[in-house]
Amino acid sequence: MTSLHKALKTTQLLLLVLLAVVNPLSAQPADEIKHPRIENLLFFVQKNPDANTVIYELNLNKDGTICTQAPVKVSWIKYAEDGKREELSNIEKKYVYGVQSQDLGNDEYEIHLMACTKLPLYLKRSQTDNKYKIYIKDEDTHYLLKRAFIKLDRCSFWYPKVQYIDLVAVDTANGREILRRINIGSQAEF
Repeated sequence: MTSLHKALKTTQLLLLVLLAVVNPLSAQPADEIKHPRIENLLFFVQKNPDANTVIYELNLNKDGTICTQAPVKVSWIKYAEDGKREELSNIEKKYVYGVQSQDLGNDEYEIHLMACTKLPLYLKRSQTDNKYKIYIKDEDTHYLLKRAFIKLDRCSFWYPKVQYIDLVAVDTANGREILRRINIGSQAEF
């Protein structure tokens, strides 16, 4: 990696931290966030215009060990329908909310969301409590992913237009929440 590229990445990270300090997590109003209470929850995704939530949780075998072929399990919590749990449709799994995983060894997995395959996430054990958690990696720093918010410009069943995706993470070094916004643009479709 060239020194210019490294300097640009460092500048980008500093801007993200500054954004979080100056305008802390203003994308989704706090009163609209419903925090799922799931034992093995890794992170969750919400979107406008409804409160239904996609949850990503640790997938365990019956003996309590991680399922190495599919370490992350994804489903809906339909808050608009009395909070019932529901599996993703095949289309949702394949194109939007599903995940691909790769075992990296040493109890670590690289996870890719189908909607944003260019952003690798890492499932690994936390150094503080030894529980599995999902991290975003920037340079050599891992940020704990807490939730994501998808802002839709226009919503139709077949072609929702995504404006941006906000990733809310925690800097594990200092406990501060940060916001990473991925601008998708009006021409992009999920």
